[in-house]
Amino acid sequence: MYKIDQKDKLLLFELDRDSRQSVHDLARKTRLSRDVVAYRMKRLEEENIIQKYITIIDFSKFVYNIIRLYLKLQNTTPEIEERIVQFFVQNNTTLTVYKIDGEYNIAVGFLVKDLQSYQQTYENFLKKFRSYVTRSHFSVFLNYIHYHRNYLLDKKHYDFTAVSTGSFVSYQYDEKDVQLLNLIKENARITLLELAHKMKMTATGVKYKLRMLEKQNVIVAYKLLLDPSKLGYRYFKVDLELEDINIIPSLNQFIIHHPNIIYRDIAIGGSDFEFDCELQNQGELYALLDEIKALFPGKIRKYHYYTALKIYKYSYFPESLTQKT
Repeated sequence: MYKIDQKDKLLLFELDRDSRQSVHDLARKTRLSRDVVAYRMKRLEEENIIQKYITIIDFSKFVYNIIRLYLKLQNTTPEIEERIVQFFVQNNTTLTVYKIDGEYNIAVGFLVKDLQSYQQTYENFLKKFRSYVTRSHFSVFLNYIHYHRNYLLDKKHYDFTAVSTGSFVSYQYDEKDVQLLNLIKENARITLLELAHKMKMTATGVKYKLRMLEKQNVIVAYKLLLDPSKLGYRYFKVDLELEDINIIPSLNQFIIHHPNIIYRDIAIGGSDFEFDCELQNQGELYALLDEIKALFPGKIRKYHYYTALKIYKYSYFPESLTQKT
């Protein structure tokens, strides 16, 4: 585990709030020189703590839906599991592919125009790998809410603002919008000059397009894809089944103000209440669940969770969207 100091943590926190902000702004906020900020960022990248600078794009603006698929496998080998993972990684309808530990072994997110597109991919998968699947479950995302990694800082610096995808208000885009989003989706720090060169536009024209995408909430945030294990944390996904769904607003307030909870998922066909967190160990997870049960006695019917073991793919823009439709 790479040992980071408070300045590294502050830098990571600021990049997680806005990974596109300039080195000048980062230097001002961290009270470091620009050269030191650039050096620290490079070290964090080299240590694979920072895996990518990602752009959070509201997929629903393009009338796309996220379908989540969980798979429980049987009778596999590491080689077979790798083939299964790569089937999904190489498919242009997937946005996330995780290997997980818990009730299921694989979690896949699809970005598709309709359920038929998802079903076609799923059937193609079953034709190759049906004998290795003992159980599966899918759900449709309505909203995906992102919180900041407040656990990196002291309480006085917490930022409880949030961004979300799933507005389902369509955006009238053109081919240059699509090209821009594809260039920036996994490289949020790409410069305007680089974008202009690749898009064969002026830097002013690219800047205008980028600002319009931000203003219309097509781009909702620029964040980090981190490896929490490099910081001594584990990624947990928690699903709660509730005895009384009237507690959901109060549960929501609880997770908003918890420094280790980084996502809330709202899905048709999912659990009553779902959230994702980064904690140092399983003991901290049990302590968190005990805290929730104490705050809502008799209201939590049961829970289950999984641990993310490895991220194979993570992108917020559909690869299948190549031209205006």
